[in-house]
Amino acid sequence: MGFRQTIISVFMFGLVVLLSGRAEAVTMMIGDADGFGFTSTAGLLAASGVAADTDGDGILEAGEYLPDLNGDGNVATHSGDDFNYQSVAEAAATDGAEWTDISLSTSLQAFNIGPGLADDAQFTFDFTVPASGDVDYGVDHYINFVFGDYDVIPMTALVDGVEIGFTVQSGGDDGLVKVAYAVVSWADMLDGQVVIDIVAPNEPYVAFDYALLDTATIIDPPTGGGGDGGGEQVPEPSTLLLLGSGLAGLGYVRRKFRR
Repeated sequence: MGFRQTIISVFMFGLVVLLSGRAEAVTMMIGDADGFGFTSTAGLLAASGVAADTDGDGILEAGEYLPDLNGDGNVATHSGDDFNYQSVAEAAATDGAEWTDISLSTSLQAFNIGPGLADDAQFTFDFTVPASGDVDYGVDHYINFVFGDYDVIPMTALVDGVEIGFTVQSGGDDGLVKVAYAVVSWADMLDGQVVIDIVAPNEPYVAFDYALLDTATIIDPPTGGGGDGGGEQVPEPSTLLLLGSGLAGLGYVRRKFRR
């Protein structure tokens, strides 16, 4: 086998190991990254008057805006901005998807529409506990949320009954879609279930697109517009280790062939 073929073989082996390792990680989404269920964003405007879908890709995502549906210059409860684009499955869900793709507002609740307000929202993740040898064994995870028009403090979460704070994307524009995350400790993963209760007693209008349990946080896109599909994920430490091992292997092969 020549040097070039050996390099390719080592690279492909490392790639297979990398991909197979990542497949073992707990990565679960409740809801879906569909831009709050809006099937078309054409013509939708933010409260400021700019396009709600600032990059024009047809999906309302982090860094963009929930639309000002009645055009009165604000996104709020009792302001003609309610929406419900849930699928039949989401509306009937019990894991937390029922809290997505609908405005959780006091105005909808006045007509008993929707599951409730943000303060009532609960998301339940059931999974197989990572075992020794899995890339996320013994690793803290993160709960990530993508939501719109969060602007009334406080909002925290109970993770298996223990209150924790969110790290929230900056920006105060009306209707802004943001990313927030909080740490889920390894100890909370050991029973194969993580229950997230939202605590937002003063929030009268907010909407969730999805919740994501993962070993990485979602990187904030630029504040105030230009969402990029929900953001990219931070490489996991185990991923970096595998990549480093592959590079080290290539270095060893190169030294061997030089002798």
